[in-house]
Amino acid sequence: MQRTVLLLVAVAVVASAGLASGGAAQSGAGLPAGGFAQMDVDPDDVLIEVSVEPDGDAVWETQYRVRLANDDEEQAFEDLRADVESDPDAYTGRFGERMRATAAVAENATGREMNVTNVSVTAERRELPQSYGVITYRFEWSNFAAVEDDRLVVGDAIDALFLDEASSLIVSWEDGYRLGDASPSPTETRESAVVWRGPADFTEGQPRVTIEPEGRSAGPILAVAVGLLVAFVAAVGYRRRPWGSSRSGQSSGGPVATGSGESAADAGDTDDGPDGPGEESESGEDETGGDADGGDDAHDDGGSESAPPIDADLLSNEEQVLRLVEANGGRVKQKRVAEELDWTAAKTSQVVTGLRDEGDLDGFRLGRENVLSLPDYDATGGEDGGDDDSGGADEGGNGDGK
Repeated sequence: MQRTVLLLVAVAVVASAGLASGGAAQSGAGLPAGGFAQMDVDPDDVLIEVSVEPDGDAVWETQYRVRLANDDEEQAFEDLRADVESDPDAYTGRFGERMRATAAVAENATGREMNVTNVSVTAERRELPQSYGVITYRFEWSNFAAVEDDRLVVGDAIDALFLDEASSLIVSWEDGYRLGDASPSPTETRESAVVWRGPADFTEGQPRVTIEPEGRSAGPILAVAVGLLVAFVAAVGYRRRPWGSSRSGQSSGGPVATGSGESAADAGDTDDGPDGPGEESESGEDETGGDADGGDDAHDDGGSESAPPIDADLLSNEEQVLRLVEANGGRVKQKRVAEELDWTAAKTSQVVTGLRDEGDLDGFRLGRENVLSLPDYDATGGEDGGDDDSGGADEGGNGDGK
């Protein structure tokens, strides 16, 4: 039993001394197992888990696991466990001193006030699946992580830590947080933890782990969201203001930006448009007297410069239609809308019908085609006779404008 007790003390002292020289210092020492080698016993695994809390404090748990390969080692460990349970202070005193010295070094390096408290030790046998004797030291380290706004930055207190081939470091965090960044790349990334397995010789500035609240938006993402909101408000305002072109068909801009990639070939004739063949216009008069030839000379083909250039992605379907009608002097064939926006007849009819239901757009039949106009459109001799200001078909449908 005495041999095993010495083994435990060697584990605690050597490991904590290694942290004291490596944490927040430049020596780069880590968790050597030299004390075991002197007794012809090596730990099979050394597992260091650091659970970081939202205020920057951390709960440390260091496990030293030794495989119990025969009856003598199993009995020795059982005696040790009984001894630890009866007098834990005998095992935590020196370990606590070493860890407080480690925290003092880190405090000087980081400028944060630190302390190590509530040091405890347990000994238990585990099946992993082989039989192991596990010695676990647990303590709390105040201000271990830096708190920057609502983020936690872990690692400056153990800068340039060294892990030998039997050691692993786990940094974990509470629910409601997520990993922001880790350097160097961890051996394993879990849902709420990162793991480095030795051997690992961290350089200056390593290891580092940034932990963020799950609902936190990164700066660039927030900027993009604000930009999209501004663009949306601008687009809505653009729809509601005068469109910058006269009612005579003059426009101040360049080409109209097209909409979706649907084929304009699907537009075809609009015999089955919202009004249907033979229906009356908004003025109550039948517009079926015109013919298709006369309709080709309607107003939308004359004096219709394109609207001012604007990114079509910032405009809704309805805004694109209204802008196109405005750019053509307030009146345009529905077929022309489908062609300009590269839409199908079905999509064009759906959007136009919605605009007419909202009172944002009027429509009537001119021969076999639907003609769209703004509610306040005023064409000389226009809708009463079924023609337009460019010399469309008259009521007789002869198409010569006489």
